[in-house]
Amino acid sequence: MRKQYLNRFAVFSGTYNLMMGGAKDFKESLPTKQAAEEMTKEIARSEFFTSWVQIFDKVTDQTTTYRIVDGELKQEECE
Repeated sequence: MRKQYLNRFAVFSGTYNLMMGGAKDFKESLPTKQAAEEMTKEIARSEFFTSWVQIFDKVTDQTTTYRIVDGELKQEECE
């Protein structure tokens, strides 16, 4: 069996953001931030019932969270 590894940037999205994370919200892992950002834009355009998208950088433990409003991404500010 071939081992599969996660890339650096993990993309999560869903209808409700419960801030607890979860495997069901995981979409894909990508090698670059640019690729992850492109995927979030595609999710915003094409997944009607999705209300949030998140990019997690597993190297720096940084998370970028977006709300989806009318098919556009709005970055949430960290408090």
